[in-house]
Formats: sequence, C-alpha cells, structure tokens
Amino acid sequence: MPNSLCYSSLVFSLLIWTSVSPHHQVKMQSAYIGAVLIFQCATGAARDLLRSVDVPHYSFAGGKATLSCSYDLSATRLYSLKWYHNGTEFYRYVPTEREQPINIQPSHKFTVNELFRNDQRVTLSLSQLTVSASGQYRCEVIAEHPSFRTEAAKATMVVLKERLAPPVLVGGREIYEPTERIKIGCQLRQPFSGEHKPSLQWFLEGSKVGSEWVSPYGSSQEQGYYGLSLHVPGEQVAEAGGSLEAECRLTLGEHSLSAYKTLRVRVRMISYVDNYHSAGSKVADSALLCYMVITSLFLMV
Repeated sequence: MPNSLCYSSLVFSLLIWTSVSPHHQVKMQSAYIGAVLIFQCATGAARDLLRSVDVPHYSFAGGKATLSCSYDLSATRLYSLKWYHNGTEFYRYVPTEREQPINIQPSHKFTVNELFRNDQRVTLSLSQLTVSASGQYRCEVIAEHPSFRTEAAKATMVVLKERLAPPVLVGGREIYEPTERIKIGCQLRQPFSGEHKPSLQWFLEGSKVGSEWVSPYGSSQEQGYYGLSLHVPGEQVAEAGGSLEAECRLTLGEHSLSAYKTLRVRVRMISYVDNYHSAGSKVADSALLCYMVITSLFLMV
C-alpha cells in the first residue's frame, strides 16, 4: 500500500510539471526530485521484511524444539518481533523498550528460552514439550514508525507422545551361498498411524537400494505395523568381495534412526587352486617329456 500511494503521487507530480509553463518548471524541479526520492524509499521499504521461519515438523513429549525467525530490515528498523502458538503470544521483542525488551509469557505447554538474537534473526528453544504444544507457530515482524509495516509467516509442529525407536531387523543368516537370494525384513518397533507414520528405506554401502530389490510386507499397515524387505542376489555380494553393509533407515520429518546388518556370502577359492594345480601339471608334464627325449638320445649313442 505505501508503495502504490507513493507511485500515484509521483505520476500526479509529473502531470502537473508537464502542464505548466517553462518559467514555473524550474521552481517545480525540486518538488519533482523530492517525489522521486520518496518513491525510491517506498520501493526499498516494500521489500519483504520476513525472510524465513524455521519450525521442526515433529518433536517429542519431554524433548526440545528450536524455532528461528529471520528478517531483513536494511531499509527500516525493527519495531517488534513476536511469536505465537495457536494464536496466543508467548514471546515478544521490542528493541525500543530498553528496560525490558524481551517479554516471555509462561505456558504449561512448554518452557521458552532465547538462544540467539541479533539484527537479522531470533532463535528460541522450547523445552519440556507436551503433546498440547502441537499446532501452528507464527512469527510476526513489525517495522518501525512511520510505516509500522507488518509481515508474518507460520509453520506447524506435531509433538508425539513417544520417541522414535530404531527399526527391527527380522530374519537373515550369518552367511549365504552365492547362488542364494538374501532376504531380510525391517519393521517399526512401535505402531504409527495416519499421516505421522515414519518411512522405511534400505541402503547398501550408503547407496539407496532400487525398488527392484525391496518390497513392503505385513498384513496390518492401516494399524501402523508394516515392514520393508530387502532381497539381494548372492552373486551381487560375491562380486563386491563377499560382504556388504545393509542399512535400514527409519525417517520421520527431520528425525532418522537406523539398524545395520553385514551381508556375507561364501566366496569359493577352489577355482584359483584348480588353476594353480593345472598350470603346475602342465609344467611337470613338459619336464617329464623333455627328460624322456634326452634319455633316449643317450641310449642311442
């Protein structure tokens, strides 16, 4: 709105300046320059004040969460920065209030501590989280007088009752034959349902396994119990030297936990031994033939 008003004023000034006589244009030149300066200031102030709001997607009861609000006030000064949870203010920073620039409202849902603050960012720590701390978090930035321009951004956080546990590996032997297909299951340790269900992924030596080697299993996915099986041809492990590290990774938002198992395949060395004996036999046969020929020559003399 301030930008559009300033632009309209500039256009109006230009129309008046072009309609008057040259004698009066000189007097109005200063007014025109002033209008341009006002327009440039308004354009600079119209840039976004709020850069980003960072809130974790998932946290856990009894744990902590870090909130961050970044802003850019290079064209003006900060009047206030506020944080809200589900519409209720719990943090306020007003730089002009020198005696008490920070005001934190107590809450039974979490405990608030300021971790970092400068002229571009405010970072808070929420500890002793409860399940009721779930919901919408909004950061609001207000510019200083005269515009008092206000910008806000929000994000949602879900606080789960139980912490994540590493996935469970099911099945699998210590060693396989190269002709066998290695199959191992990976499943959640506790049930999850709805949109807050973690995902499972398999990795071999740090690289994600393609869909041709994995398949979901379990008969009760709607209740949150499900798994993802890995089936790798034994010859693939043999070609890698006889062992590969498999990782099943559980991921929920920013959180991840893994379970590991080393896949081993018996690598046969008999082929190398056979080749060695075969080469040795050929040498022995050649030596025997040479000995017989030399012996025959001596007998003929």
